[in-house]
Formats: sequence, C-alpha cells, structure tokens
Amino acid sequence: MVDWLSIAASISTMREKGRLTATFSQQVEAALGVSHVWVMFPCEQGRKLCVQENESRYQWEVDDFTHPFAHVFQSASAMLLDPSKLNYWLENRAFVDLMSLRGRGESVLVMPLPPGVKRINALLVMTGPATVLSSLLADLQWVQICEIFINQCQVITDLGDEHRQISALSSSIAAIRRDEKQREKAFELKRVMIGESTPMEEMRNKVVTAAQSSLNVLICGETGTGKELVARAVHELSDRKGKSFVAINCAAIPENLLESELFGHQKGAFSGADRNKTGLIADADGGTLFLDEIGDMPLTLQAKLLRVLESRSYRPVGASKEIKVDFRLVAATHVEMQQKTETDEFRRDLFYRLNQFPIYVPALVDRLDDIPELCRHFIHAYNEMAGVDIAGMRYAALDLLNRHDFPGNVRELRNLVEYACAMTANGEEITADSLSGRVIQQRSQMPAASNDEVETDDFIGVDLTNIDDLKAAVQHFEISVIRSRLTTFDGDRTKAAESLGVPKRTLAHKCLKMEIS
Repeated sequence: MVDWLSIAASISTMREKGRLTATFSQQVEAALGVSHVWVMFPCEQGRKLCVQENESRYQWEVDDFTHPFAHVFQSASAMLLDPSKLNYWLENRAFVDLMSLRGRGESVLVMPLPPGVKRINALLVMTGPATVLSSLLADLQWVQICEIFINQCQVITDLGDEHRQISALSSSIAAIRRDEKQREKAFELKRVMIGESTPMEEMRNKVVTAAQSSLNVLICGETGTGKELVARAVHELSDRKGKSFVAINCAAIPENLLESELFGHQKGAFSGADRNKTGLIADADGGTLFLDEIGDMPLTLQAKLLRVLESRSYRPVGASKEIKVDFRLVAATHVEMQQKTETDEFRRDLFYRLNQFPIYVPALVDRLDDIPELCRHFIHAYNEMAGVDIAGMRYAALDLLNRHDFPGNVRELRNLVEYACAMTANGEEITADSLSGRVIQQRSQMPAASNDEVETDDFIGVDLTNIDDLKAAVQHFEISVIRSRLTTFDGDRTKAAESLGVPKRTLAHKCLKMEIS
C-alpha cells in the first residue's frame, strides 16, 4: 500500500523547484518500485523539453515528432510504451540514450502534467514494470499526487515571479530616489553655479554624477569660467566632504619649487631646506587635490604625478621611503589637452588618467541668457560687501552686456558689474553710461538705440546677412518700431498702442524698460 499522504505532505512544504522535483522523483521511485522517474519542463522559450540525468542534460524540440515526448506534449494524452513499441522511436538519438538507462524488459510511461487538461506544464516519464505503470493511469490517488506536485511547482514559480517583481520594483524605486537625490543636489548647485541655460543645467548634472564616483575629474574651460568653483562642488558633493580641499595653480609656481610644494621635502634635501616640509599631496590625504592649469605642469613632474596616481604612494624630495596616500584628484585646464599630447608637451598616459571623467565649463558667450541672473547675483553681493543698495540694472545696460564678447567670461562680467556699481549712486539703477567706458568689443555691429528718429523703412533696409545676434537684432527692431510709431502719432502712446495692437500699459512698460522717451 503506497503512503501517498506522506509523499504529499513532504512535497507541500518545499520552496525550491530543483529540490522539489528531485524529492518527488525519488519518493515515487521508492514507493512504486520503478527504476527511473524524470520530470521534463519546457525551457523559457517553450520550444524545448529538458531533463537532467546525473551529469548529462537531454533536450528535445517540442515540434520534433521523432520522439514520443512531442506527441504527448501536443496531444496532452498519456502514452505507455512496451519494449516492442520502443523500436519505433530509434531515429531520435537523445531518446535512445535516455531509454538505455531503463532495466531489461521495462516499459515507459509518458504522462502530461497536470493530468486531464489540455494546457500542460510538464511531462512525467517513468520506466518500470508494465503492470505497475498501466495501473497508475486509473489510480485517482496517483492523479491527485501529480496535481499536488505540479501545483507546488506553480506556487514556487509564482513566488519567484513575485520576488523578481518586488526586486525590480525595489530597484526602480531606488533608481527614482537616486535620480531625485541627484536632482536635489543639482538644484542646490544653482546657488553657486548660477544660470538656467541648458549648458549650465547639463554641467550641474555632470558635476553631481562626477561627485558620486571616485574617478579622476578633468575640468576644461576658458579662463574666468569658474573651474575652481566646479572643483569645489565636486568635492563638497562627494563622500570626501568635510576632509581637506587642497588647491594649487601649477602655472603660478616656478618649476624648481613646484615639486617641493606637491611632494614636500626632507631637511637638507637641497640648499635652503632647513626643515622638513609636508607637501600638498600629504595635506590632501583623505580629501581632494585640485591641480589648476594642469596643462602647464613640467614633463618631469608629470611622470612623478602619474606614478602617484598608479601606486597611491609618493616620496618627498630627499626622502628614502615611500608614503601611502589616499586622495581624489581633480584637475583643470584652459588649454586643448588633446593637442598638447599630440605635440608631446603633455604625457598621453597621464592625460588618460586625468580624463576619466571630463567636465566642460561653458563660456559666457555660450550662455548669454544667464547674464541677467548673474548680474543680479553680483549686484546683491556688492550691496552686502559695500553696505549700499544698488537697485538693479537698466535694460540698456543689460543690452550692452549682451552684445559684449566677454573674453574674460564670468570673472570679467563680475568685474564690470562691480565697477558699474561703484559708478552708480546709492538707491539708483546701473545705466549703460556706467559701462560704456569699459565695454569695448561688441559682437553685433548694429548701433545701440538712440533717441534720434528711426524710420521703419531705413531699418528694414539693413543687410540681414550681417546679423549675428538674433536677440539683440529683435530688441533693436522692437525699439525702432515703437519709436517710429510714437513719432507718427506725436508721442501719443494711446494711439501708438492701438496701432500696434497692444494694451497701453504694455507699451508704457516697454518704453520704461527700453528707455524710450
């Protein structure tokens, strides 16, 4: 008498599919006295049936009818094969190999699981005495055991799917939180990296990403764009925040002193070394070392810096022992480093080490939309420093700045704004006159707006191919149109506004903003 209840109880508690299948097969073999029990599951794509037998793995195509498994899988009907019927299936080599494992004279039973349904999940294959195998087809308890087994397999599969879904959901939530945190940090950077333009948004996002990595950072940009500000932001947003941020300008220190400044020296290492000196690399241990104008570093020092980056150790000048060090390197340059490597002015291998995470700081001329916000920031800073109250900047002054080349970038803009603040009375706005003596180079050759009468036909006659600043051209055109219309109506703003199709209040605001009298 087979104890089916005990088998059902043992397999109902299992939560691992491989172990469940092995236990079920072993217990059925022992209970029925058959030689082999195999459970075949379709692969993930559903095109093959697979079974593991010790070290060998067998598989069959579900639409290859040279083996009986395909017939049972497609028809969902059991098949009992005695030794004579097995002779019809000698064409399929894998089937013949599997059947060679059965005992002499044994039959083969191939059953769909679960039994009695059209959509099956697996095949059960047994080899043993024909009387035992044939009796199973009409045994209701056996059918119930098979249903319990296949249901438990489905439970395990569902639990696995649920676990994968939970894991995927957790990963998605974690990614969303990381993105949100990155957006928050990028938003915080707006306080120090001012500007709403697309280049600035992209740069702030790169700064946040760079800070979260441990890669060396190379900051490229023209003079005056704020490369050291970017370097400090990378440090402050990294896990090295709170540790030292050590900066040195490689172009500002003579070559014979730069090595000592970086690596330090021992007493007596050279003439004048009357005491031990700790170098900047040691000062940056645990923190960030910022090498500004790295493109001007001498070739001899480039080789030594490369060795420090590779070995994470250095030797002070005159010392005999290596010192271990841990720092994050951030470098900056205003020169074209790729070109320097091609002319052998800079080591190619060091450049690749430095350029692990490049960040480009846009020139001010590439983000002119940020000028008004930058001016407000600099005026506010000047007011706090000087204890005054400069009210802001007039439109004509902003227009003048918008048409300037800014070879000195943000640094030049700040100097211009501070100069204009100093030239402006307390409580007043900065006018164009405060800047006219300092702003010389202009990208647009179009004359600034004047109070002289401007005829519409004369303006339209301007050669449009010479316009290289659309914003300035549009502003100039708008000023010209308004002046022309006011002249036509003898200064009557009501009639001028009606003729232009704008409210009188809007026209008055534009006249005030553009200083149109």
